[in-house]
Amino acid sequence: MSSCIDGLNLHPTSVHDAAVVLDTVTDRLIAAGDRRAAFTDVYGIVTRAVAAQVERRDGIFLEPAWISRLAGRFCERYLETFRWYERGAAQDCGAWHIAYASTASRFTPPVQNALLGFSAHINYDLVFGIHATIVEFGHGGDPRMLARLKHDHDEVNTLLRRAVTEALERLATRHGCPLSAIFRDTAPELAIWVSMEMLSRWRERVWADVLALLAAHGPVERAAVARGVEQRSARIGRMLALPSLHQAPGVALRLLSRAA
Repeated sequence: MSSCIDGLNLHPTSVHDAAVVLDTVTDRLIAAGDRRAAFTDVYGIVTRAVAAQVERRDGIFLEPAWISRLAGRFCERYLETFRWYERGAAQDCGAWHIAYASTASRFTPPVQNALLGFSAHINYDLVFGIHATIVEFGHGGDPRMLARLKHDHDEVNTLLRRAVTEALERLATRHGCPLSAIFRDTAPELAIWVSMEMLSRWRERVWADVLALLAAHGPVERAAVARGVEQRSARIGRMLALPSLHQAPGVALRLLSRAA
């Protein structure tokens, strides 16, 4: 049985590798009528924006090589969950189980599929991706470098903010999402504000969890941090998966505010 990731680089090591893979996967999913495309399409917008900044000498990142490696590892992790889903295997965290389950329902709007994907990818995957990349670069014990990496982590929020409008447009036009069309046409600034309240809070907690992993003494303490990350990410996923999210814009905004 063929898969939308057949023949692709499943182990991207840079943001540029990741952008190519995500664009290809999105095109194939859309062609197949697969609802998973909503997440990869929006994910690709952000990844291309990161790639553009990594290329610039006057870009926003202080450590572009680190950010690029992180983006590659981040995408590699997503492809791992994708392969598990294709094989019918269990996910290793509840957040991804919820996210993939949502794409199996024709009643789940594309914006909700995208949100659940981002929730799992940020609240679970990003913690361990950042930690692994810090360790790989040997920066775990260097407060000066950690401050620089935190700066770059926060700068991604700037790119996320800029991506919201394009994401709503893509979800409305390419994926036929009526809820995204309503936000795009009647309340774009409110949609940006709610999205960034949620995403920036998630990402701030991610960094706190990364520091907890770096400070952990031994596998027992690291495992305890990991359990907390898994439990919280699953809890957020369950909240975002509530059926009420696709009933009306006002209800959706209230639920997104709670998830933040």
